[in-house]
Amino acid sequence: MFTPTERLIRAIARGVNHHPRVKHWSHGVLRTVGASWVHYATRHLLRVTNVEALATLDPSRGVVFASNHRSYGDMFLLSSVLLRHCSWVERMYFPVRHDYFYESLGGLAINAALTGMAMYPPVYRQASRRPLNREMVSFVIDELRRPGTVVGLHPEGRRNTTSDPYALLPAQPGVGEIVHRARPVVVPAFIAGMPDDLLAGVRANFRRAPDRPRITMTFGTAIDLSAFDEAPAGARTSLRIAQAIQAEIERLGRGDRQQRTRWGGGRHPLD
Repeated sequence: MFTPTERLIRAIARGVNHHPRVKHWSHGVLRTVGASWVHYATRHLLRVTNVEALATLDPSRGVVFASNHRSYGDMFLLSSVLLRHCSWVERMYFPVRHDYFYESLGGLAINAALTGMAMYPPVYRQASRRPLNREMVSFVIDELRRPGTVVGLHPEGRRNTTSDPYALLPAQPGVGEIVHRARPVVVPAFIAGMPDDLLAGVRANFRRAPDRPRITMTFGTAIDLSAFDEAPAGARTSLRIAQAIQAEIERLGRGDRQQRTRWGGGRHPLD
């Protein structure tokens, strides 16, 4: 079912993320190396709104940060912001598509160097491997029942490549199932302006050119999902929860659009 390279990467990722001492060490790599480098490479590009919402978090259980998904770098950036403002974070997980990160040594190197292997667990799209995703869901749910855990999820389920960055893809029930079963704190976020060419974005950060891209990240407050606590488990409830989370992300997106229009003197900078 897996190539030798895929088996090697899976074994390394499991060894890091399923052993508490190794995970503690790898989280230190993410906090001190990966997140610091991402901050340094984007500090002239990024503007964060409502970051004070992070300071009010003192969770007694795990936290899901749910955001839109426009770029492969979304969660790199999100983690760098969280780790500068949330001292309570002890471990982070960012489920990622198996493609590239779990099938090539280049993907392994990026995952190890920038996140300490926190891009875990892998999500499989192939029909023959899809049953393995149930293991992923169970792992994430178990981890979210532990204080100090952060999981980054995208209700859209995949990267949105449409022309309008504010038109999100339909919400998928997977996020809703995880939230319904684990009952974590759920915080929405909206990210805009990440360049498709991440290396070009890094170069623009150091160039200080007047036309360099502006990346925005807007946090919301924790979402009250208690109305779903007594709802029966199943696809319908999971989808409704995912849609409720996505509605908050879309609301943050409307605020981002208005803010960018003000910056552009009436013309939206992403149009």
